[in-house]
Amino acid sequence: MIIQRPELTDRIEGLGKWTLVYGRRKTGKTFLLREFIPYDEYFFVKGDRTILAEREDKMENMVYDVFTEAIQRELENGKTLVVDEFHRLGEDFFDLLHSMRKNGRLILVSSTLSLSKKLLEENSPLMGLFAEISVPIIDLSNSLDTLEYHEPEKYSKKDQMELAMILREPITVEYADKKESSREVLVDVLQNSLKTIPTLVGEIFREEERQLSATYEGILRAVATGYTSSGEIADYLFSHKLIDRNDPSLVQQYLTNMISFGVLKKIRIHNKNKNRYAHSSPLFHLYYYADEQYNISERNPSREEMRRIADEMLPHLIEDTVREYLAEKEGLKESIIETPEYDVDICLLRFKEPEMVVEVKWKEEIKQSDIKRAEKVLTQIEANERYLFVPDKEQVESDILEVMDVTDLQEK
Repeated sequence: MIIQRPELTDRIEGLGKWTLVYGRRKTGKTFLLREFIPYDEYFFVKGDRTILAEREDKMENMVYDVFTEAIQRELENGKTLVVDEFHRLGEDFFDLLHSMRKNGRLILVSSTLSLSKKLLEENSPLMGLFAEISVPIIDLSNSLDTLEYHEPEKYSKKDQMELAMILREPITVEYADKKESSREVLVDVLQNSLKTIPTLVGEIFREEERQLSATYEGILRAVATGYTSSGEIADYLFSHKLIDRNDPSLVQQYLTNMISFGVLKKIRIHNKNKNRYAHSSPLFHLYYYADEQYNISERNPSREEMRRIADEMLPHLIEDTVREYLAEKEGLKESIIETPEYDVDICLLRFKEPEMVVEVKWKEEIKQSDIKRAEKVLTQIEANERYLFVPDKEQVESDILEVMDVTDLQEK
């Protein structure tokens, strides 16, 4: 199964100039470039700063001086070159790029926060030289399109929605080819990624901020377990001795960094002058929740336990996914509503006012009482559109709310 991402490839191809492609590890940057973007030369910089050059069907070692001569020569000749993990080459290479004429097409790839920070610094030699393309996890629309094309009758609507959400992380694709049930895919991914997931996150910051990695991971754990405001995150970090004092101002730069690199996102609480922070990746949210609550990384949990954890968290993950998807497709801003009587987890804003409110009911049996409660809550909010999102709309009726399922997302 190959998930194509035409919006990203079109953006990269359409720039026609020097380009920086960045994002955390395993979001599909290298696969995207090598499979869908035409290039003449591909280079990969290893952790020890040695360089591998693509030569027909294999990678060959290349010394630094030969590499720099090659890229200057090939760019002068108008070639398209890709340099993957180029940040490992350091300041000398940055200075070289600054001194060169912008001939040819140079595509640089990075998996760490360091590049995004350096690009924003006034004294950076790279300032203004590159168009910047962030590669997040796969868009839900891309994974839905792939499932619709790839054995569309294989999955129920419920499985299709859950599996499309799981497939947003490229590391899950190989598991999806082997199982029919989305829950079994999720269990497989969790059981086989207990070391992989924290490593992927840690790599973002490790190159230049080794001492801060524990704090970043602490924030991910806090958010996954419900500490979602800056004050609550500070409480969590202080209680775990990851910051020196219980002060929300100490976590603001961490949060800004994580948002800028697509690890977290900020969601407005519409009826309050506050924000909440959420994971960008459903899989990472699930992993850190499961590890905080059930310590899955330190033992060998059974498949049955993993299924229970997935069942527990999937409704929340679906809510987050639907809110993000609809906001992007409709050009609206994500928000939530919190009151003492009720919460609304999907409130999409247009010009600061609610345009669309959605209640998600994600369980095997949706009772009439569930529908009535959703109707009561959503009709208290002045909005142009009110929806109930369920696993299969053919099994649910409402006289007040429009009922949606995964097929409606595909049509939007």
